[in-house]
Amino acid sequence: MFRIGLMAAFLVCVGLGGVSYAQDAGTRARELAAALDKTKYKKKEKANISIEFYIDIKNEPAVRANAAEYSGTYADDESRLDLRVAADGTVTGGGHDTSPERGQGGDFTLKDARVDGAFLSGTKIYTGGEARKFEAVFVNRTIANGQNAGKIDSRDTSFGIGWVENHSRVSGGSSEYWSNRVFLERK
Repeated sequence: MFRIGLMAAFLVCVGLGGVSYAQDAGTRARELAAALDKTKYKKKEKANISIEFYIDIKNEPAVRANAAEYSGTYADDESRLDLRVAADGTVTGGGHDTSPERGQGGDFTLKDARVDGAFLSGTKIYTGGEARKFEAVFVNRTIANGQNAGKIDSRDTSFGIGWVENHSRVSGGSSEYWSNRVFLERK
């Protein structure tokens, strides 16, 4: 009887651990999507002329029923990511991106990559051997443009993948830190 109780407790813990992991991936996907959001408003006035500019970028995780639906090419003017995603969430692929640290682009392949919900994680292995942790989120991105939040002229939504790159540079005894938001639209 004790063995049955112990086995049941073990199975419950394992089951709850899987639920916890899925919730963590969903939480991380929402955090990454929110980190990609941006709102900017500027207003300039000179000699009775007023110019207003407003842009609001919102990203929502785009969960697909079948992970294989994320397969494809994602690109912008400087970067490209080619993904082959199996229905079980395993990912192979690679691409090219530009690194402000190196001042040039770099080709990479993905290692140990996996999709869980809308969250993609793995390691980028660059041609020179450098390895970097990689976390991204598949999103539906909506960009609203106009004069201000009350007067929107256009609203466009696109599907793609986004992530935040954190950079640092030490130069002359001082350190610089900055982040770069990356969004690649599915082609």
